[in-house]
Amino acid sequence: TQDGTLIAPQQLAKAWGQDLQTLQAAVQRGEVFEVRVGNAPYVAAVFTGMGIDATGKVCQALGRLTASAKLIFLMREHGGLNRQTVLQALESGTPICRIEQLAAAAIDD
Repeated sequence: TQDGTLIAPQQLAKAWGQDLQTLQAAVQRGEVFEVRVGNAPYVAAVFTGMGIDATGKVCQALGRLTASAKLIFLMREHGGLNRQTVLQALESGTPICRIEQLAAAAIDD
């Protein structure tokens, strides 16, 4: 959390213009994942830049992976995305369907 990789759910809700209850519902649906630090839940700061729709699609595509594996997927550069992170790929215009395919393939790795 100190390096800015993780933020409090309240910060994400505010960035998305949503209330905390709406964010918690997204967590329950698998559209957002939480990382626990001690007893406190945190979310990936990168979600703020990805937006609600892309975050939901990528998180659902990552399926049953652990929260830490999902976080690593979001943070690392991918050869299938021209050596970009998920956020960089989205910002450069990569179609979300390409990122979803890569995320689904990560489950099998």
